[in-house]
Amino acid sequence: MLEKSPNSSVVAYYLDFLVGSEYMSNIVSRRTSRQVMQDTISALLTRELKVRFGSKRLGYFWALAEPVLQASVIAIIFTILGRSSLSGVPVALFLLLGILPFRGFTKASTQLATAIKANKALFAYRQVSPIDPFITRLLIESATYLVVYSLLMIALFWIGFQVIPEKPLELILINLFMLSMAAGYGLLLSNLVLFYDDAPRIISLIHQPLFFISGIFFVITMIPAQYWHYLTWNPLLHFTELSRDAMFSSYKTPVGDWLYLLTITICLWGGGLSFYWVNRHRFLAS
Repeated sequence: MLEKSPNSSVVAYYLDFLVGSEYMSNIVSRRTSRQVMQDTISALLTRELKVRFGSKRLGYFWALAEPVLQASVIAIIFTILGRSSLSGVPVALFLLLGILPFRGFTKASTQLATAIKANKALFAYRQVSPIDPFITRLLIESATYLVVYSLLMIALFWIGFQVIPEKPLELILINLFMLSMAAGYGLLLSNLVLFYDDAPRIISLIHQPLFFISGIFFVITMIPAQYWHYLTWNPLLHFTELSRDAMFSSYKTPVGDWLYLLTITICLWGGGLSFYWVNRHRFLAS
């Protein structure tokens, strides 16, 4: 064990002098804003993962178990009712293709909506800007969703389900599209959370009825055509329809619209970025 020497105070003074000297300032100033942002996000990633999963031993397990349990319960109900398949597809696989995008969207947007306000204490450090925790959570939610999606598909393949997609590139693109829309939606909602503390509860209430009209346990062809116009305003229905169209050769969606999803995504990102720019100082002061 090191003993405290009489020179320790001199060393401390010398370090303080170096930190405040022009030499050290020049070294620090050489870091670009991009490098500072990368280091900040890296530190926030470590912190966020430790907070979210480190204190819960089953944190990663529940990320996999929740959609499986949800699909299993609904599949059992359909089986009891005498339906072992929907549109020529096994019920379990059919439901997962609806539940995974829906849960991915709602969970990511909810987490992103509270990302900035939940980390406002960190804004005391000048390196941390309000957008950094948002980007951090976006990376975590995207990685978690893609890993869970891949692991569940591998598990179903191992059990014996046919999970090789008919259009693999389209399936990948629709999931990336969904995450992009969730990010724009979450950024827009983060501005609402800034002004209203109860906004997360309101958002959760809005998401609950969407579960029943987003095509999770039905395809649009099961609904009379005169009602399609009302349901297709919901972009989550388009994600579900396009996912099943890309996965199954036996199903072709009559309503899935890529252009509609692109328009909604651009509008959400445009609104989110605009309000973020207007409220950027308020985020720091809140």
